[in-house]
Order: sequence, then structure tokens, then C-alpha cells
Amino acid sequence: MSLDPHLKEILLMMAAAPQPTGLEEMRAAVVANAARMPKRPVQIAGTRDMTVPGPASDLPARLYTPEGEGPHPLTVYFHGGGFVAYSIETHDSVCRELCAVANTAVLSVEYRLAPEHRFPAGVEDAYAALTWAAAHGEELGADTSRLALAGDSAGASLCIACTLLARDNGGPAIRAQLLIYPAADFVNTDRYPSRRENAEGYFLTEERMRFFGQMYLQDAAHGAHPHVSPLHAAELHDLPPALVMTAEFDPLRDEGAAYAQALQAAGVRAEHLPGPGMIHGFANMTALSPAAAGLLDQAAAWLGRELS
Repeated sequence: MSLDPHLKEILLMMAAAPQPTGLEEMRAAVVANAARMPKRPVQIAGTRDMTVPGPASDLPARLYTPEGEGPHPLTVYFHGGGFVAYSIETHDSVCRELCAVANTAVLSVEYRLAPEHRFPAGVEDAYAALTWAAAHGEELGADTSRLALAGDSAGASLCIACTLLARDNGGPAIRAQLLIYPAADFVNTDRYPSRRENAEGYFLTEERMRFFGQMYLQDAAHGAHPHVSPLHAAELHDLPPALVMTAEFDPLRDEGAAYAQALQAAGVRAEHLPGPGMIHGFANMTALSPAAAGLLDQAAAWLGRELS
């Protein structure tokens, strides 16, 4: 399928804008771009900013509550950004849409970013936030017996790591995992044609991913760790049902699809939802692309069914 015309316009605008030259410029640019990005209007009951305890410091978080009588199920969300950028603020629209369409409370949690805090800091923060949320349903006004994980890109990778930790540590119990264009293999990148086909020109580039990897990993050998590259995990059995959503024009497309297949091979109930015409980051662009909005709604509807 051809590139979604609405997303093509976004790419042209991005290409015409001054390009950041370093990490701090990139961080500032993504905040500014997120602030300018229009939001698709959805109705939710409200939000509450808070903190949750992490292993090293309190973690900023935002709780989204859907309309209607609760307690609602709870989805813990981790934002993308290559493990080095973005925040709960930049992913506010995604969380609002999941909250409204899936009829789930959403707890969006920030985690320590690299290179100031390299692997496994983000994984440790994510799992600490998940275990805290599971134990504090009353405080959150949520039914944590119906608990899910969701995230995009780097955040989806953190979700995967949390499912492995929850399985190996005996909890918490997770009903579902929504993985939006996850990174799943930092080692055998040459294996995936999408890494070459979409290496440049579609927002996320191969060069930028190499930069993210260098910032995130203290040691190149960490790339094979199952909490970084789950496609290299010895066992993927006994994990929560999963929906893996990918984008056609995304370097990460093929490894996301491969992860869904690996889950299925391990006996996990997993689905792959491809995104024809989409680019990496489309979940943040639903107000500009009707096709992106439709795909995110499909994913949210799946999450709502799993938590109902």
C-alpha cells in the first residue's frame, strides 16, 4: 500500500523544519512538536497528576479515568522515545484515546531516561510502577484484578520486559499487553527487510535507532538481554495475551511481526495488527490521519474486550 497521504504531509513538514543536532535539541524539539500536534477530541471523566514510587526516585505519572461508574480496569502505559526522550505530556493524546475507547483507567508513567540512566534503569522503573499500581487499586479507583500493559516503541519494549519479569517473579497478574510498534531485537537487525526498506525518510531512521541503542545500553552485550531483545529470550511461554501493532513504513515493522509470531509459537494468544500506509509514531497522529485513528481504535477495542 502507498504511504498515507496525511502522514506524507507530516513527513514533508518535518523534513522542511530545522533538524536537531544533539540530544538536548532533540528532546526540546519533540516537546515542541508534541505541543503543536492537534489532539483528537475524546470524552473522559478526568485526569490526575501524581507520582508513583520507583526504585531510585518518585516517577511522574498521570491517571486517566473514563466516564461511567467504576471501578474500571487499569492499563499501565509507558511512552516511546528511544529510551532517551518524550514524557507523559507528549503521549497525553494516546492515553486519552485508549481510556475513552477501551473504557479503562490509564496510568501513564515516566521512567528514567538514557544516557543519564542506562539499561536496566527504565526496566526497573517500569516494573516498579506496575507492581505499585497492582497493589494500589483503591487509591487509583481502579479494579486491578483487570490489569493490562500498553506502550509504544520503547514503551512497548518496556511492557514486554515487565511481562517477563511478572511471569518470572510470580506477579502481578496481567490480563493483556498492547504493544504498539515495539523494538524486539537489538542484535540481528540485518535479518529484517524493513530495517533496509524504511531506513530513512519515514520519521524513525536506522541512524537514529543506532544512536538510541548507543545511548541506552551500557554495554553492547546488553543488546542480547531478553529484557532488551525479547526475540532472544529462552522462553516466551505463559505470557499475557498480546496485540502487536506495526506500521508498514517503519524500520521496526518486521521485528514486531516476528515477536507476535514468536509468542504464538510459544502458545501465547497473540495477534498482529498491521498498519498499512502508516509510519512509526502514527498513534500520536490520529487527529491528522483518519486511518491512524481507525487503527488505534481497533487496538483500543481489543484492549477493552480483553479487560471486560
